[in-house]
Amino acid sequence: MQLRLSNAPCSWGIEFADNPSNPKWNLVLDEIAQAGYKATELGPLNYFPTDVQQLKAELAQRDLQLIAGTIFKHLHDPSRRQEILDYTHATCKVLQPQNAKYMVVIDHVSSPRTDQAGQILTADRLPPEQWQGMMQTINELSRICQDEYGIIPVLHPHAGTYIEYRDEIDRAMNDLDESIVKLCIDSGHCTYAGINPSELIRTYAERVKYLHFKDINGKVLEQVVAKGTDFYTAIGQGVFCPLGQGSVDFQQLRQTLIDLAFDGWVTVEQDVDPAALNNSSLENARQSLSFIQDTVLRG
Repeated sequence: MQLRLSNAPCSWGIEFADNPSNPKWNLVLDEIAQAGYKATELGPLNYFPTDVQQLKAELAQRDLQLIAGTIFKHLHDPSRRQEILDYTHATCKVLQPQNAKYMVVIDHVSSPRTDQAGQILTADRLPPEQWQGMMQTINELSRICQDEYGIIPVLHPHAGTYIEYRDEIDRAMNDLDESIVKLCIDSGHCTYAGINPSELIRTYAERVKYLHFKDINGKVLEQVVAKGTDFYTAIGQGVFCPLGQGSVDFQQLRQTLIDLAFDGWVTVEQDVDPAALNNSSLENARQSLSFIQDTVLRG
């Protein structure tokens, strides 16, 4: 097993580039480096500088790599397909010159599913025609990533979206082009959806190219699922926590990755409320890195 560790702007509450509550981008880059990570994700397009030379210089100054970008869009809405494909091109044009490896593909959190996060048995599913439209959008943007920019597209199942639960993941893996669309498994979002991340990794080992390590407060999760709490409200209530302080079984994950001889990147994340003063993000990122180094890398 070989793991290389990065962090991401979402750990500082960065969900949308134009949110006035966002901390300054240079502070986030500083703190990712100060916490001990050697790489970062891009976060939402236009949060970090998009000028190729400026971004390269800012990363080099902090001894950071850019490892991945994100498409966090309403993939389930076919009317937005061209907008999403245009966004894919724009993001890839930032990623490619920095030698980033992955594009994380996530359906956007939306109603009614944002209120049904964790509601495994009762959550609404997309009707067949809309589902097929989403699959077409993902296949098309994935071909752009791979064929035009040499970037690996990885589907990320996510709480509060239309690709969250195990039946939806299995359906997507069956319907998407396996030669192009790979998988990013997030330990926290799996747990939110009632999925064992280690079992999911083993099932789709050939397609798992990238991982997100996230932990989840089991007591808070139980409460928000029981109450049908909106996903973003649940974040504000602390459903995600520093690694090692929640209910994710990282020892089992470690053994799974050893058994599969996983060799790749893992991004450590802790989703936090964008409206909150996230002055604990640096310390949380440090704690998570220390936990991974002591418990997963060294065992």
